[in-house]
Amino acid sequence: MIDTQRTAAPVQLLIEQSVRSESGQVLLRSKLRAVSRRMGFSQVARERMELVCNEIVTNQMKFAKGTGLVQIWETRVPRPALDIFALDYGPGIPDLDRALRDGFTTANTLGKGLGAIRRLAHESEIYSVPDENASELPWHGTAIWARFRAVETEHGQAGLPQYGTCLRAYQDNLFNGDALAVITNQTQTRWLHVDGLGHGQEAAEAVKGTEEILRENAPLETLMESLDHRLRGSRGAVGLLCEADHAQNTITFVGVGDMSAYLICNGERRNIAFSPGILGHDHRNPRSESVQFPPQALFLTSSDGLRRNWTLRSFPGLWRLHPQLIALVLAQITSRGNDDRSLFVIRTAPN
Repeated sequence: MIDTQRTAAPVQLLIEQSVRSESGQVLLRSKLRAVSRRMGFSQVARERMELVCNEIVTNQMKFAKGTGLVQIWETRVPRPALDIFALDYGPGIPDLDRALRDGFTTANTLGKGLGAIRRLAHESEIYSVPDENASELPWHGTAIWARFRAVETEHGQAGLPQYGTCLRAYQDNLFNGDALAVITNQTQTRWLHVDGLGHGQEAAEAVKGTEEILRENAPLETLMESLDHRLRGSRGAVGLLCEADHAQNTITFVGVGDMSAYLICNGERRNIAFSPGILGHDHRNPRSESVQFPPQALFLTSSDGLRRNWTLRSFPGLWRLHPQLIALVLAQITSRGNDDRSLFVIRTAPN
């Protein structure tokens, strides 16, 4: 069980469960029912979630050779939603496009599972790396993400950027030293991403309440000064502030310390460096920088809980998919395993 505390974080992992046995499946379905009721989903929506969850579990039981896991996430920003994410280390799907067509099957079934996931969820992505193509890659298998929005609006997500978040404490502890806060509208997205030194309660206490910085209507450099002042007297943190201007197609950022940021555009990855030091203690005076951020480009920020030795070739075909799937796959595969981990991925949606 993961659901250790309710927080104001933009995303929260509620449960991670292997699907090797019937008991694991029962626990997963029970959690799904409880969360969907609490979030106010209708009976019809809850039935659709269970169908999707059952399809995912069935596929993993048949093909993943006991390597699969399923996660349930509660997403709060930009709108409440429930995400089901599954990842395995199985043989993968050699021809994903063909497998998504209803009627295709390799297991003497009706072959409607993957297509049903796409029809029943509000948003979904399926990503697979066949084992035959993965001799020099960090992972092979299949990842599936399905989102159910708690509140439907007339225009859905039109005009808003696409983004993905992952925030997970070391060993799923009660205390998380990483923190993310996001505010967004049709013209601008701002986010704060901080990592308290170390992990555990003291790291979490250091970054507690830092999301209030985003309420100030000020330039990013001014907000960074406010963040530095707020962290004085604590063990300190490293962090960054970013602003994506969706009208001007630019992104501005400023940061201090050992944080990672990447701009992925036109098939290339640019690494972003920040001022050395520790917020709340000694550091160089940070200066903001702006770069072009056209539609379909990606911008990623992460804490040092994720390794940095991946390249675009490490995950072929992943970068054109939804940022939420990108965030969850990277956080699962590139985690260092000995620290809190957090990741934010944004793409400006095309007009």
